[in-house]
Amino acid sequence: MGVQLAAARLPVRSPSLVAQHGDALALTLLALPTAAIDWQIAVTWALPALVPAAGACLVAALIVTMLARPRTKAFTIAAVVAILYALPVVGAILRWHLVASPQALIGDGAYQTQLAGGLVLQGQDPYGADYGRAGLAAAPWGESFPSPALHHLVTWPGQFLFPLPLQALTKLVLGWWDERVFLLVAGAAIWLLLGALFPGIPGRMAAVAFFLVPGHSLLAVLGDNDLPVVALLLAGLLAAQRRRFLVMGLLLGCAIVTKQHALLAVPLIVTWAVVRGADARTVARAVLTTLAGVAGFLLPFVLWDAGAFVRDTVVFLIGSGADAYPINGFGLSAMLLSAGVIHGPRDAFPFAFLELVAAGAVWAAAWIWLRRRVALADVLIFMGLVFASVLFVSRYFHDTHLLLGAELILAGLATRAWRTA
Repeated sequence: MGVQLAAARLPVRSPSLVAQHGDALALTLLALPTAAIDWQIAVTWALPALVPAAGACLVAALIVTMLARPRTKAFTIAAVVAILYALPVVGAILRWHLVASPQALIGDGAYQTQLAGGLVLQGQDPYGADYGRAGLAAAPWGESFPSPALHHLVTWPGQFLFPLPLQALTKLVLGWWDERVFLLVAGAAIWLLLGALFPGIPGRMAAVAFFLVPGHSLLAVLGDNDLPVVALLLAGLLAAQRRRFLVMGLLLGCAIVTKQHALLAVPLIVTWAVVRGADARTVARAVLTTLAGVAGFLLPFVLWDAGAFVRDTVVFLIGSGADAYPINGFGLSAMLLSAGVIHGPRDAFPFAFLELVAAGAVWAAAWIWLRRRVALADVLIFMGLVFASVLFVSRYFHDTHLLLGAELILAGLATRAWRTA
């Protein structure tokens, strides 16, 4: 009782300046480089200088409003992110459909997802299809070799099935479809999920760090097709946080069938479920739910044409020879190729073993860390670490892979940095 009374008489420290305005500080620091990148996008598109200047003035006015009236933070921060991140994507969509060009003004990944959905709507198998003839050959390709996506659909079916209802409806109403519309929906879902996982200032800081990491808008105008899988993983993490473990299992299954590397995040979210009180039996039931969801999505396409499915999603990614994805990018594989350790870009190398070692190291560290220090933000950091490290030692490591790791790590660190006092 004496200790309690003494503690009650201790003065309560007021929140620090960073704690009170951490979200505003994060927004200001990240808005400036993102605005500069957006300005260069406008210059590349040959837009009148008045257009980006008006956007910059609006962003500045919103930031001033946020600082002058802190109660408007939730709205002003969302508005600034919408201008700096979403508006260029909307501009890219309109530009593609309004400006005549011999080249498709969309990235090859997003465009292939869109074409795959179109093939399904026409009753055709998207695996083993000729995407060059379907139009993908017109997509911009920044590598020195022909786009492998012309002949291989590497992602599992959730990537093109989840947007399919919206794709069908939009084509029926407007006569056209752009995959980036669905990616914007996925981005809005991520914003809401981060707010639900980290209410208040921490969630806004995480969202700002996620969307305004410099360079994100530059990739988003071509189509950041990692957004749907990130949204599903965050939804699974939210279900684990709220002890809805069967829902968690179903969401993780949906994430896995959207992009295979979602598997890397599953042990981390399951670890958090254990931290939140899931016992072995509950985890087993959740895993069975995950497996059932994965089987439900994959089985129809395996039965449709098992050979085409395996060649596109397995052999192409981890095999060697003419059917393998060539080594490129700026990861470990490119370094080994440049050093002469690997002689040819399609030669065999034990990348799968290196990926397992990298993933195992992060999983083991996360298991020890998360069970000792209960901090939800750390799950995001470990998710970013496992994506970045495993993809770095894979056959190819691109700027999109770097972004996937960086945005999750920064979102977790931004939340971790926030303190109430």
